[in-house]
Amino acid sequence: LRSLLALAVAASTYLPVHVSAAETSPHDLWLISTRHAPYSSPVGGEDRILYWRLSPENQWEVADLESFLAADDPSVPTSVFIHGNRAGRQWAVRMGDGMYRLLKKEAGERPFRFVIWSWPADQISGVRRDVQVKAARSDVQAYYLAHVIRQIDPDVPVSLTGYSFGARTITGALQLLAGGEFAGRSLPEGTGSVRRGPIRAVLVAAAMANYWLLPGRSNGMALSRAERILVTRNRNDPVLRWYDRMYGPGGPDALGYTGPASLSRLGEEGDKVETLVLDRSVGNNHDWDGYLRDTGLRSRLAWYAFLEPAEPEAPVEPAAQPQPAEPPADQPAPAS
Repeated sequence: LRSLLALAVAASTYLPVHVSAAETSPHDLWLISTRHAPYSSPVGGEDRILYWRLSPENQWEVADLESFLAADDPSVPTSVFIHGNRAGRQWAVRMGDGMYRLLKKEAGERPFRFVIWSWPADQISGVRRDVQVKAARSDVQAYYLAHVIRQIDPDVPVSLTGYSFGARTITGALQLLAGGEFAGRSLPEGTGSVRRGPIRAVLVAAAMANYWLLPGRSNGMALSRAERILVTRNRNDPVLRWYDRMYGPGGPDALGYTGPASLSRLGEEGDKVETLVLDRSVGNNHDWDGYLRDTGLRSRLAWYAFLEPAEPEAPVEPAAQPQPAEPPADQPAPAS
């Protein structure tokens, strides 16, 4: 009874938020929340992930993992959006709705399943403590996300779009899906299926170290599980500019601030990475809406979300700039 009451209370927090669905829409909209799952030790907490599905009447209906997986269709791509820091329950849904509206406009009658991933990112006191705690929580989210993706029909195409710490969650999940370890965790053996369908990812204003995708680093196996990854770069982002201060003196620069470090060291895997330069078009902005308004990013989101075979137009690259020096070892994620 207590668990049913908890589900009812949790679901009620989302009901006032209306999204842009329609009774005749061919699209399937879901909400997955880990806000009631353990923040720091995810192993064993998978059963506390909550699921909702938007009804034709534009109401969130309580669902579960089994019904989510029953909706798998290899002909219909699944697109997951993971928000960033300082987003409460309702704001997480509103941010996801902005992405959903964009994809729905681009999709026309093409069906797709859209998932808003809601995680415990509400603001806490103390600026530095807030980002340190959320960095650790987003690493835990990587485990939960990998757990869910691993159980989706292996032939279903999957696209992942993450903003700020949400991007960090995505690369961590890809690392785990590749059989690697991330933040001291790995997926248990013998669960889920080996993916055959492609995975594409869009990392918007990524709040993670710019060298994490390199071999031997925290997410050094992530690219092996991705067909293509888009990384935005904005050297004028006022939040990412100070990312290194999260760890103290000598901390790493953010991927979303400098772009990927030392792409030449990735070999053929480096060909999977597309960098979109937004220094001027987005400029002094770290808001999700500010990035989403950029026409260059909007034009690429649909290609990544619908996994279309044609290549997108190549981004205009700026003149080469010196790469920042890499620290000798990965900075550990602070404990929450």
